Order: sequence, then structure tokens, then C-alpha cells
Amino acid sequence: MQGPSISLIPPGSGGVKDYAVVVGGPLHAPPMELGPTTDSSSWSGDLLLLHFSGYGFQKRGVPLWLVKRIGSLRQQFRSFGVVFHELFASGPPWGSAFWLNGIQKQIARELLSLSDFWLTNRDESARWLLDQRRDTPHRVLPVFSNVGEPDSIETERQPRMVVFGSSGVRANVYQWADGEIFRRARKAGLEIHDIGPPQQDPELLQRFEQEGVVAHGKLSADQVSSELSTAACGALAYPTDYVSKSGVFAAYCAHGICPVLLAKEYGSYDGLSPHVHYIPGFEALDGSVSNAKAIGREARQWYEPHRIDAHVAALQAMAAEVQK
Repeated sequence: MQGPSISLIPPGSGGVKDYAVVVGGPLHAPPMELGPTTDSSSWSGDLLLLHFSGYGFQKRGVPLWLVKRIGSLRQQFRSFGVVFHELFASGPPWGSAFWLNGIQKQIARELLSLSDFWLTNRDESARWLLDQRRDTPHRVLPVFSNVGEPDSIETERQPRMVVFGSSGVRANVYQWADGEIFRRARKAGLEIHDIGPPQQDPELLQRFEQEGVVAHGKLSADQVSSELSTAACGALAYPTDYVSKSGVFAAYCAHGICPVLLAKEYGSYDGLSPHVHYIPGFEALDGSVSNAKAIGREARQWYEPHRIDAHVAALQAMAAEVQK
């Protein structure tokens, strides 16, 4: 296949593919799935852009074949960039991530050494990459919303709390502190709206019925955008030092929704601060519902510098810089 540019993505669906599709259009770099047996011998052009997520390319996050493949593909393109969606996992010694961490780091390091430029979504990831290699053009931009970026967030807000995302992401919210969302939402007078693939757990579905949860199922991006534009709050369980890579959090911020973030600790990371850009935990909700609009505005302001067009412009500029 001849073409000016290609975006390489892991097989299957998910946030990495969604991101690659959105930026791939303006970059004229259509996403191509890459697996160990993919025939890529005829691929060539100006830009090869790898969307790297170790677990996307191999179930334990160790796609050893990928470095070798990129090494040879690299010769067929004028420039090679990497979007590091994630670098490596870490965890307790009883989990596989702990034991595979070293080899995951090695793969990230080798891809970095092959790259002409890179982009990542967290300050902490950028720090690690810069420690390995300081001289490469790079940008750090939190992820953007895949379900729209409305021009105005000054819409009429209903007393609703949205829970949006994949089934697993949403289940984490409902399981948090043994269903605390239901008690807090009731107390704050908020109706819960569930958006995403239908939940399968019979107990959770029964709870939905008891609590009057409005389950929308999977909606189109436009429909999700419309629902987010009328809600006051959106809940998400995610570590605060990783939330800049969450598409759900990005969607809340883009729509000026007040994010309610559920995490073990609430530090300031990636320009985000508790009580300013998000409500830290359901217990902080009681005194903050009246403040939700102001927090939603701050969340949108934080989002503004890394909208979709900022990602596209950054990747275009870096590719042009190295192709000179």
C-alpha cells in the first residue's frame, strides 16, 4: 500500500483506536491495524505514526515482536512518531505487571530510541521519556473528548449525575464504597443517568430499578454530547495521577460538566486540582452541588488547550520539523 502517511494501531476497538481515527483524518494518516502476522511490506510514505499501548498489542503488555517490526518499517517512511498512550504497568508483587514491568520499560525505551518525535498524555509519562532521551521533539497533551467539543457550555443544567464509559469503567463507579453513589445522589437530589453498553450484572440492574436510574444504553457520539450538555455532574473512578489519559474525564470537561472523581488520594496532577477542576469523592458532593457550575467551567478551561485541533497541530508541526 502506497500512501503519504499511516497510523499504526492495535487490533480491536477501544480508546486508542478512537483517538487514532479522530487525528488520522486531518493528518491524512488512516489507521491500520498491526499484528504479528500483518503483511506490511508494501507500506511506505511520509509519516509512520505508532499509537502505542503495550496491552493493546499483546495481552500481557509485552509485544516483543513490535520493536523489530517497527525497526524495519521505519526504513520505509520519511519520519516516525509515537503517541505513547501508556508506557508500562506497575503493581503489587503478586500481580503479573510487577514482574513484567522491566521488559515493558525496555520495549517503550526501544520504541522511543527509534522515534523522530513523540506525544504523551501525562506529565509523569513525559518525565520518564525525557529521562531516557532528552533531544527528541515532543509534546504533552491530555487526551481529548471523543464525543464532541461543544462551542458553548452555558446550557441549562438538570439535577442529573451522568455515569458514562465502558461497562467496566461504569461498574467501578457503582461498586465504589459499596454503592455510595446511590446514597449520595439521593441526598443531593440528583437523578443518575447511565450511558454506555448495557450492564449485565442482575444485582446492579435490580439496584438501578430500585433507585430510578435512567439507563440509556449505548448512544451515538452526538446523543452522548447532548446528554452531557444538560447534566450537572459526571462520576468517574480513576486514579488522579492518570486521569489526564481518560477519555471519559475529557468528555466531562469538554462539556463543562462538574466531574466527581473517585480515587484513593486527591493530589494535583497535570494541571488538575481537587475542588477546582473536580469534586474529590462523593463525600465532597454535599457542599459542592451548588458550586458544580463553577467547577464545570474550570474543567472546560483546563480542557481548552488540548482540544482535538491542538493534538493535530502538534503532530503536524513535529512531523514537518523532522522532515525538513
